[in-house]
Amino acid sequence: QVKPAILLQTQVLHSAFPTRLAMAEVCSPVCIDHHGPTGRPMLDDDFVDVESGSSGSQERGAEGGQLHRQISPRPASLHDSRLVACAVPSPACGDAPEAPKLEFAEFRRHACQLAEEYFLARDCRDMVASISLLGCPTFHDELASLLLRASMDRGDDTREAVVLLLNALVTDGLLTDPQMARGFEKLVLGWEDLQLDVPDAPGQLAALLSARVGLLDRGLFARLPEGLVQKLVVGLEPGPPREALEKHLAALREFKAGMDERLAEVLAGGAAEDVVEWLSRADKASFHHEVVLGACLVSLDDEDAQFQERRRVVLCLLAHLSSNYSLTDVDIQMGFSRLLGSLQHTGGALTSELQKTKRDQVTSLFRGAVEHELLPAEFLKSVRRMRFGGSEGVEVIRNVERQTPMHSRRVWGSGDARHFRQEVRESIVEYFDAHNAQELGRIVEELHLSDQEQTMFIRKLLVTGMERGEAEAALDAAEALLGRCWTLSEVRGAFVELRDVQEDLVLDFPRCRECATDLVFAAVGRGLLEQQDLICDGANIV
Repeated sequence: QVKPAILLQTQVLHSAFPTRLAMAEVCSPVCIDHHGPTGRPMLDDDFVDVESGSSGSQERGAEGGQLHRQISPRPASLHDSRLVACAVPSPACGDAPEAPKLEFAEFRRHACQLAEEYFLARDCRDMVASISLLGCPTFHDELASLLLRASMDRGDDTREAVVLLLNALVTDGLLTDPQMARGFEKLVLGWEDLQLDVPDAPGQLAALLSARVGLLDRGLFARLPEGLVQKLVVGLEPGPPREALEKHLAALREFKAGMDERLAEVLAGGAAEDVVEWLSRADKASFHHEVVLGACLVSLDDEDAQFQERRRVVLCLLAHLSSNYSLTDVDIQMGFSRLLGSLQHTGGALTSELQKTKRDQVTSLFRGAVEHELLPAEFLKSVRRMRFGGSEGVEVIRNVERQTPMHSRRVWGSGDARHFRQEVRESIVEYFDAHNAQELGRIVEELHLSDQEQTMFIRKLLVTGMERGEAEAALDAAEALLGRCWTLSEVRGAFVELRDVQEDLVLDFPRCRECATDLVFAAVGRGLLEQQDLICDGANIV
């Protein structure tokens, strides 16, 4: 016997996403639970009694069982719904830079070509091998978004083929849960624009959360934007599915109304602990990302002084809610992701001056979130690359990265080894243009270099000095930053590396050996090297 509960038939999925995957679930009851035993909402062919929390299962049809064996989705509890699975707020010196074989734009071009070939050939294993050969695993979040978006314009067979491919990539370790979550979130943020080209986009996005698809945490259904869910309701005929979604919308709106009252009290001087108690009583954990978004939006104000005070209160509130686990990483990351999305949706509704004010204030909120270690720098890198929030969002994140160098400098751009080498080169050139050793020291500290990278940086500094005829300036910097940015052993290591690369340098710099010899003797005179470091072996002196 099934106790009375809020049951949502998968007709809601089938009506907007008519694939065989969805059809296999038409007769399977599903429900939306905003808390449940794990604190996450459910959307599955299993049912959960909203009132009692009891759960059961429904026997699957023959077609559903066959698809289940083909895809073998993991249990929802094993999905990681974070947009970024990062345990540290900023990159440490021991974290090696990512080194994709291709630039991001080039990877995307190759991925689009492979996708078109896959849609024709439907050879899943060959496609997985081709993606692996591209050698750009860090960009696979964009790949997931690209495949899902491309499939939405096509038929049922193509959409099912994409689901099979993405599950194969997950199985082979080429696609992580956070990458899949970012790919899905990008489509969710742009659902209104997407609907112009794909009228049934809301239904297709909801269908991707089916447990039979197995790609995402089904609990993300309760985190879909209110407007998107409202579109699903409008597209349904009267009946149990529509009633269930209407009840879900009513619960969401009631939560947001109560949240607005609590936030207004906090901004008026109320205690953050009152919000904690209200969240506990409301027992709607799947809506907590709305607290992050709502708090950020309510802090925005045309008057800068008013905004600064509200910003301070809001950031302290979010930090408090995070410290006592009222907010999870998923709540914070998704709330700030939706904040970027709000820039994309309101861009045309505001004057250029008001839009700039909002952009600057959102930038300030993101900067505070990074400085309070609510968001990791990895989040900034990922959402900027995937263009969350469109051009306005990219501009916000670019400014945040520049304003939080101690957290973000190491992961500017795509965060790959090529970009890191460019950062080093530009920093050294800037030093020789300005001859400001203290500014160079600040930049070196922001780069979060490991011991090996420190040695490499000094060696490049020395080589650049020799090439420019400013060897003394290079030694000035090495001496000025000794003890602050590097040690004597790292300086000595740089000279050892200089000896090792001389044969390569001499092809472009014929006087390399003579200049290096002079540089070594000058370093000994400054105390950067010792007499025993001098080894004469004919042409080379180190």
